[in-house]
Parts: sequence; structure tokens; C-alpha cells
Amino acid sequence: MIRMLNKNTEEQGVINGWMSSWLCKVTALLLLSVSASISAAPAVTANVPLNFGLLAVKTNGVVSTLTISSAGAVSNTGEIIPMGGAVRGQYRLSGFPPGVLLELQWDNATLSAGGGGLPEYLQVTNYVNPTLAADAFGEAVVPVGATLKTSASGIMYVDAPYSGTTQVRVRYWSEPDGGYLIHYGVVTLVAQLQSVFSVTETQPLSFGLIAAFSNPGVVASMTLGVNGALSVANSGGARILPLGGAQIGLIRVTGAAPNNVVTITPQATDIFLTHVTEGLSAARFVVKSFVTSPSSPGARTDAMGELQIKVGATLETELTNKAYLNGAYSGTYSLTVTY
Repeated sequence: MIRMLNKNTEEQGVINGWMSSWLCKVTALLLLSVSASISAAPAVTANVPLNFGLLAVKTNGVVSTLTISSAGAVSNTGEIIPMGGAVRGQYRLSGFPPGVLLELQWDNATLSAGGGGLPEYLQVTNYVNPTLAADAFGEAVVPVGATLKTSASGIMYVDAPYSGTTQVRVRYWSEPDGGYLIHYGVVTLVAQLQSVFSVTETQPLSFGLIAAFSNPGVVASMTLGVNGALSVANSGGARILPLGGAQIGLIRVTGAAPNNVVTITPQATDIFLTHVTEGLSAARFVVKSFVTSPSSPGARTDAMGELQIKVGATLETELTNKAYLNGAYSGTYSLTVTY
């Protein structure tokens, strides 16, 4: 018996096998060609926040300003006294198209005590910054200055940290969008007020140990100068005899604006020194003509915002028939230091 082969069937099987192998190879090539791309969104972050530093406000009856330029220079007008720490802001712009110009616009801001929205407000306005181009990575660091203004309401500011926020808009060209886009960011601005400073007595004014005699018709006097020198003038039966221990008064100013002129106002009226146990049963002393060193005008704090004030005065006997009794005599006087 002779078996016949079907040539067409064999050829068809070969063709089908070749086609199956070719289709598997194509599938492998497609799987190896998959990829992905991610780009960062625009952002504004503070490398150095705009900070108006420590300042004092003498009065709030007129608009006063403190200005920081984009180069970092500080200037002031009116009743604001800069005390240090004012710095321009430096803000990092990132996520923008490489090479495009970045134009910044800022909203005016209000700063309040503790950032809690409490008046009296400080206003921030007149921002200054250059227009820069983004680098090859779509980034730029922009220096920013601005002006801080008082309200001129007549209400004094409290001593506290002040803060607030402002919106910044960055305008830039987007090639895929075929036009300009605007990115919105929010940054914080700060300042700190310290208008009140400390005035402390570090050494009491004392006329020391003396012998004294009163007279109803005439007075004796003893003057203690700010250099510690004593001079005595007796008249008739009124007598003062210094026995030692006299010392000038010393007042220390701290926490004031550095290298700033202050006004020193000593007691203008006479005061009485009264016996601490016998009261009005004994004759009193009269203290008058208070003097200081330094004196106004011309008194100025040092680089640390400090100042030592020396105080002298004149002691007189009282016009009375009462006698001076052994014991301590005391009284108080005032001394005011202001910007």
C-alpha cells in the first residue's frame, strides 16, 4: 500500500509556526519601550524671611517709617528708632520653566501684636525686588525690601513681637500654555517692638552722716556735685557739718536703643527728708536743685543701649524752731528718661 503526503498541509504548518515565533518577538519589544516624566510645581520659600528687627516707637502721632532696601540698607523717618536685627528677605523661587523672567508683585500687609490681629497695626508696603530670570533648573533667589509704617492714630503700640502674612504673585511665561501664568504664594513678615526700657537706681543719693542745726530765719546748705565734691554754706544759727559717707546717686538705663539720644529730666521741685521714726516731730531737710551727668541735651546711650547717670543735689535746713534729732532721714525724688 502506498501512502500519499499532502504537500500543502506541510507547508501550511511551517508557515504557521514561523508566524507564531515572529509575533512573540514583537510583544517583547513593546514591553521594553515604556517610560515616564514628572516635573515640580512652582513654589516660593523663604531662605531668609523679611524681618524689620527690633525697633522702638517714641510716639504715634505722625506716620513714621522704617525702610529696608533690596540691598539690605536700613533707613528711618519720624518717631521710629531701629535697634538692630533688620534684614532684607531672600526668597527661593523654584519649579518654573528654565530661563523665563520671574516678575514679583506683593500685597500690602498688616502686622499685629503676636500675629493675633490685635491693633494697633503696623503696615508693610512699597516692596522692592529685582526681576530675575530662572536658571537652568527653573530656580532663582530674589532679595526683597519693603517699608514699615506706623498708623499715626495717637494710640501707642505695645511692646511685643509683631507678625503678619502677605500674598506674593509670580508672573512668568509658559510655552506649553502659549501665555503668561501667575503663581500665588504666601509669606510671613515680622518685627518686634521694644519702646519701654529700664531705669534702675544702682546707688542711692546720700548726704551721709552730718550734724545739723535749724533756724527759723536763715538756712544752711550743703551741695553734693555729680563729681562727688561737697560745698557747705552756713548762715547765722543754721549749721550743717558733714561727717563723711556722702555719695552721689547712680541711675542705670538698660534695654534702650543703642547709640541713641535720650532726654533726662530730674526732679524739678523740692522734696523733704523726714525723720524715719519721729516724723514731723523733728525738723526736716529740704533737697533741691537736682543735677545729672550727662544732662540734656547730649545724653546718649552706648552701643549696648545702656547709660549711667550720676545725680547730685543741694541739702538745706528747714526754716523752723524744731530741732534735728539723731537718726535717719529719708525722702524720694523722681528722674525721667525718654527718647
